[in-house]
Amino acid sequence: MSEAEECPEERLVEFEQLNMLGRLVCLGGLAARLTTGVIGAATRRAADICTDAGKAFREGRDPNIEDARILEEE
Repeated sequence: MSEAEECPEERLVEFEQLNMLGRLVCLGGLAARLTTGVIGAATRRAADICTDAGKAFREGRDPNIEDARILEEE
């Protein structure tokens, strides 16, 4: 058995040794990871804002205060 067959996961290839196609695949994978991370972070932040707004609405709801209404139009 050769070394590549024994430990295929531990094989490291330097970026400088890749051909043009290999470099494009490597950069495309990096871009996909970064995009996925940004989208995931934005989604988590939007969910947190939505949850916090709903919680604030429910906690701030006072049965003694009526809903807003227009008293007089000018």
